[in-house]
Order: sequence, then C-alpha cells, then structure tokens
Amino acid sequence: MSSLHKFAPVPTLTRRDQVAETLRRAIVSGQMPPGTQLIESRLASELEVSRGLLREAMRELIESGLVHNRPYAGTFVTEVNAQVLRDVYEVRRVMEAQAYTRLWPRRDEAFRAELQQRFDRMIDAVQQDDLGAEIRAEAHFHGLVYERCGNHLMPALWQQMTQKIQLGFAICQIAHAPKVDFEQNHRRFLDCALGDSLDEMLAELNVHLDRGLATIQFEATLNAPAGASAEAASLASP
Repeated sequence: MSSLHKFAPVPTLTRRDQVAETLRRAIVSGQMPPGTQLIESRLASELEVSRGLLREAMRELIESGLVHNRPYAGTFVTEVNAQVLRDVYEVRRVMEAQAYTRLWPRRDEAFRAELQQRFDRMIDAVQQDDLGAEIRAEAHFHGLVYERCGNHLMPALWQQMTQKIQLGFAICQIAHAPKVDFEQNHRRFLDCALGDSLDEMLAELNVHLDRGLATIQFEATLNAPAGASAEAASLASP
C-alpha cells in the first residue's frame, strides 16, 4: 500500500495578503466609502509597504470587484450598485428561508447556544462603536443557519455573497436614512429563530431583509447623480 502524499505546512499570510485584508475591511466597514480614490503614494506610506506590493494587493481587490481602475484617473472603491445589492438580497431571501426550513426541526442546544453567543458578540461590537467588528459580527450571526442547515453547498454560497452582504450592512449603518434600533431589530430576529413558529421566523426574515434593502435603496437614491434620479427611484420601488 502506497503511503499518503505528505503536504508542506501552509504558510502564514503574506504581507500582500495582509495589506489586501486591511483594505478590504476598510471598504466593507464604510471607512473607505464607494468612490474613494486609492492613492498609492499615501497608502504605501501609511501601511509602510512598497508601491509594488500595494499594487499586488489592490489587484486582488480589483478581481473581487471591490475596487476598479479608471483609465487615466486611478483606482477607486467601487460605487454602490443598488441593483446588484437588490439582486443579492433577493437571492439571500430565498436561500435563508430554505436554510431555516431545513434546520427548523433540528435546532439543538448547540445551535441555540451558538446563535445566542454570536448575537452577544454582535451587540458588544455595537456598544464598543467598532463599525468594522460590528459588520463582521453581523455576517457571522446570520451565517450560522447556512453552516448548520445540512446542505453542504449553503456555507460556500454564503461565503460567495459575504463581501456584497457586508457592503450592504455597511451602507445600512452609515446611511442617512432613518434606521430602526439595531439591537431591538436583531433581538426580534433572534427570538424568532429560537422560537416555536417557523411561519413567524420566515415572516420576520422577510421584514428584516426589507428593512435593510429599503435603507440601501434610499441611500442609492439620495446619492444618485443629477439626471439619474428617475432610475434610482425605480430601483427603490419594491
């Protein structure tokens, strides 16, 4: 019998990976809003890296769609596309409803305890006024049902959407639109997820997503350039 192939240890994150992750977190947390120009000289100086290494990191963000190049202008954080986020929320609505439906009769104490812990960490981040941590914690909270629903494709699909979902979360937190109380809104979601009625859970999921989507679309309409208000308004209609 032949022995199994021996793999070399996986290396730790390279500096390029670390720079890319630093920029990614700044973007999804709203610290670098859509339309912000990424000025190489300034970023390389602040991060204490070479401009060549910075370009490699930025190339990774370009490939993921978070930033883009404008010919003869530079590199910019991708502008919020309300239609793309609307599509993401529509897909999430279907997936999350299916995930809760599959999971419902199998919600054990481990799931209940983990969801409560993720909720507590999310509220801790809110109380510490750490927007980046809050957004990551919110994605972690909502991601549990995808991890535990029993469909092996669900976690991968959630991960594929996470960057855009986090952009949506960031917009909701920094938007000018009137917002519901964050903790109260998510506590209601938690109570339904741990409650006895699947119908109530699915109804709350729809309300929860509608609130977030309405905020995103309000912000897109507010920030629409002159001449584009009619198109933005059409995106804002349910």
